Amino acid sequence: MFAVAAACVMAGGPASADVDVPAIAPADTKAVPAAEALGFALTYDVYTSGLRAIRFDFALDLSDPAYETRIRLETSGIVGALFNWSLEASSRGAWRDGEIAPRRYRTATVWRSRERTVAIDYHDDGSRSVAAKPPYGADDIKKVDPALIPGSVDPTTAVTALLLTSAIDGACRETTPVYDGRRRYDAKMKALPPRTFKRSNTAQFEGRAEGCYLTFERIAGFKPDRKRLQDLEVAIWLADVGVETGRLPVRLELTTPWGDGFAHLVRVRTGDGALVFGEDDR
Repeated sequence: MFAVAAACVMAGGPASADVDVPAIAPADTKAVPAAEALGFALTYDVYTSGLRAIRFDFALDLSDPAYETRIRLETSGIVGALFNWSLEASSRGAWRDGEIAPRRYRTATVWRSRERTVAIDYHDDGSRSVAAKPPYGADDIKKVDPALIPGSVDPTTAVTALLLTSAIDGACRETTPVYDGRRRYDAKMKALPPRTFKRSNTAQFEGRAEGCYLTFERIAGFKPDRKRLQDLEVAIWLADVGVETGRLPVRLELTTPWGDGFAHLVRVRTGDGALVFGEDDR
């Protein structure tokens, strides 16, 4: 569930719509004292064709029953010099007993100085309001049957759910329904046999890791001539790196119709800022 995988789960953005979502008792994340909160901050480097392509930062503040997630991806290295792309996203809501209920989602994507922003707000009556600038067309929204939407969450919430299930429960989350406002898809995971990794110039983690295999099922709203999420497979390797919450992704192996990629964990900090894996970014 991370780096490129996170970008894949978060693919696309919504248009204006009002749809229903299931209600799970939401928490006011602002009401949680900082001293009681758990959390961590992760940094990954993503490589493709032997080149570092993306720097990925993920931060999670977690308390019972609230969560708040912040994500940033941006091109880096030679790729960053050639292609200016970045994505920032955040979500907050409730997490309890393996169930997640988003309250607020925001994202902004910049590609060659062109920006798209997305906002989703989840209401107490089970509805959600969704808006994007610039907006998608009304025809795009109609491609998803409203009956397919209940039970789904926004992309950042989906990434959070995948991570927390692996970290806290030590399990691969089987299915997470996702709706981004104009596309409906499922993120599916199953367990892989453990592997042992050795340290390298690009990969700092060394040791035994548990595996989850992530694939995506396109449900509705996708253009037939586009390969978004199609034939995409991600092997996610998780291990204990000194965070109280549990095991975290240390390596990802990505297979796509366009080639293979890797993401390596660079740095981990606890919720209070203590460095527990990797080195300071100088």
